[in-house]
Parts: sequence; structure tokens; C-alpha cells
Amino acid sequence: MITNIMSVDLEDYFCDLPINEWVKYKSRIIETTIPILELFKKHDVKATFFVVGYFAEKFPDLIKKIHDDGHEIGTHTFSHIDLRKVNKNEIITDLEKSISTIESITGEKILGFRAPFFSINENNSWIFNILKKYFAYDSSIFPVKTPLYGVPSAPRSIYHPSQNDITKEDHQEKFIEIPPLTLKILNYNLPVAGGFYFRFFPNFLIKQGIKKFNKNNSPAMFYIHPKDLDEKMPKIDSYSWHYYYGKNNIKEKFSDLLQCFKFNSTKEVLNL
Repeated sequence: MITNIMSVDLEDYFCDLPINEWVKYKSRIIETTIPILELFKKHDVKATFFVVGYFAEKFPDLIKKIHDDGHEIGTHTFSHIDLRKVNKNEIITDLEKSISTIESITGEKILGFRAPFFSINENNSWIFNILKKYFAYDSSIFPVKTPLYGVPSAPRSIYHPSQNDITKEDHQEKFIEIPPLTLKILNYNLPVAGGFYFRFFPNFLIKQGIKKFNKNNSPAMFYIHPKDLDEKMPKIDSYSWHYYYGKNNIKEKFSDLLQCFKFNSTKEVLNL
């Protein structure tokens, strides 16, 4: 049985707002993360937690618990920044703050990164030159076409991005890219990796995507946010319907997925 990769984007429900607005909202990150940890324990799953450094700084005990439970800790930037809207110096400053904050808690080097909003594409692919200095792998290139993000021409399975073209494989490169799961239907890559797509699509589509990957001897990259399982998530006026859709029985749906497939952290699956 192929072992797939489970990941958690550890952020709070208000993180899609600018960081200067976060203080207006009461954090739910502890009460929404603990049930995920309990589900992982129940189903013997280890995961990669891509942690927003801000919350590592605010809740170091939560990060320590995640780490002590045997999960891998990666970073999701410090302040959940959209990498399409910042310059090189801002990215480096944010990354280094996140890395130092998290590593001071876990005592381990961070190996992996995921960009908020999957905000790396052909237009800002120079960011890979920065990421390579700090990490062994990235999971930000989503090979889909959506109004919000996506690099539809990128490979769908794990690859080594070329220095000159992030949509091309270069076996000389050591740096690893792990695209979130897609299901190819005709000529379209359907995003079935997690988050809103997990809440929106029926479980059989998600399972079909994983099974097809596994049939090709490839691990699927799945992701979840604590807010995805939060049926009591507070309303934010600027958020659209998709933030709240599909949360009825979502924990049962997630539990079913964990029961049907084998999952582990990126570090373990790729033997890093």
C-alpha cells in the first residue's frame, strides 16, 4: 500500500485578512487543532504541519505538542503573506523570522515550505532561488487553473523544478516540489487535494484522485486547515460563502479518508 502525504496548513480562520487586522479576532487555533491531532492519533497518521510563524510565537506549547506527537513541522511564512504582493527583502525577512521562531521551539531544522494562497507561479518563480537556501522541498505549485491561483502546466506529481522553468522537470536539481493532489478529467486538472475542495466535492472524487495516484506508484499530497473542520467558525463579513460551505459531518468525512488510506509526513514519505 502506497503511503500518501498528509499536511496541515496551521493558521487561524482570520488569516486571509491582513495581519494588522488579526488582533480584532479571538483565536480558535488551539481548539480547532486539537481535534485534528486526536483524529491523527486514532488513525495512526503522522503529518506535516506548515505553521504560520505568528502562531508559533503566540502558542509555542501547541507547536511543541504537535512536534512531541511525532509530526513534522514546516513553515507557511510568519504572517501568511501573499508572495505575489511582496518583494524579495520582505519575503526573506518574513521567512527568517518564521524559521527562527519555529526552530527555537522544536529544536529541529525546518525542511519544507508552503506558500499561503499557493502564491508561487511563473511570474514570481525567482522565489525558488530563495527557498532553496532554506529548505529541502516546497509544496506551493498547484497544477490547476482557478481565478485565485494555479500553474496548470506544471507536473501533477512530485518533481524537481528546473531553474529556468518551474513547470519542467530537471533531474540535476536536488530541490523537490510536491504539488497538491489533482484528478485529471479529460484535459482538466480537478483540484481534490483538500481545503475547500475537500468540503465541496463528495468523498468518492477525493478517493478516486488518491487511488489513481497510488496506482501510478505516486504518493498523493493532501492538505487540511483547522478551520475546515470548524463548524462553529465565526462569520467574517468580507469572507465569501466558500469559507463556510460543507462543514456538516466534515469530521466524519475526514475520519473516513484517514481510515481508507495510509498517510505520513513529507519527511517520512520522502525519507528526508
